[in-house]
Amino acid sequence: MSIVDPEWQTPINDGRKLPPEVPVAVTLNGEGFAVFMATPRDLEDFAVGFAISESIVSGIKDVQSIALHEHGEEGISVNLEIEDEQFFTAVKRKRLLTGTSGCGLCGLDSIRAALRALTPLSPQPAPKTESISAMFEAMQSKQTLNDIYGGGLHAAAVCCGEDILAVREDIGRHNAMDKALGAGARSGEPVDLVITTSRCSSDLVQKAVSARVGTLAVMATPSDLAVKLARENCLNLFSCNRGYSFTRYS
Repeated sequence: MSIVDPEWQTPINDGRKLPPEVPVAVTLNGEGFAVFMATPRDLEDFAVGFAISESIVSGIKDVQSIALHEHGEEGISVNLEIEDEQFFTAVKRKRLLTGTSGCGLCGLDSIRAALRALTPLSPQPAPKTESISAMFEAMQSKQTLNDIYGGGLHAAAVCCGEDILAVREDIGRHNAMDKALGAGARSGEPVDLVITTSRCSSDLVQKAVSARVGTLAVMATPSDLAVKLARENCLNLFSCNRGYSFTRYS
């Protein structure tokens, strides 16, 4: 891969590794549902997490089987077999366009679909900010792909109490969160906190609420709509400031 030198004059080829990005299709019961640009790692987790965070299924118990298929340069597909009733409901919200690695709502065919109805969480006690800070530091030490590629990847982690259950990475922030949520669901352990290196727009709040996670902590100031949705749905929402101090928004 040709890399531009620090002087921004001529491309150089120094052999460094760059994060991979490929088309990934999520199919339901063999039918195409959504296509994303994603890092080709932990894609079974990604498909499960996406299905849960988009309220296609309520949990891993609703996923009958998972099958990954590689299609060469055309990308990768992951098929989830789910109940017919859930499938037909999902088709009504089918994403009609390809989602980029940075897009969490791309392809939805109406504004109303972008702000889907959520079932509020039962209020949960918020973790101490010291615990959240410790989780962020622990997650950083587990970002193996980011180390390999010298940056360029988002990370998300799912936690139970003081323990990190899984850390997942991806070129896309929504993808990283879905991968982590899927890994948590497949572990069978309860998840009470999800942390992510990304900024927080409203779609990340929707994902956390849909996955029934009580607390979301992010690395940047959330949007006003993200805070509004978090408050309406009893989600504890924190953002990290410089020096690993935190602001609680809901």
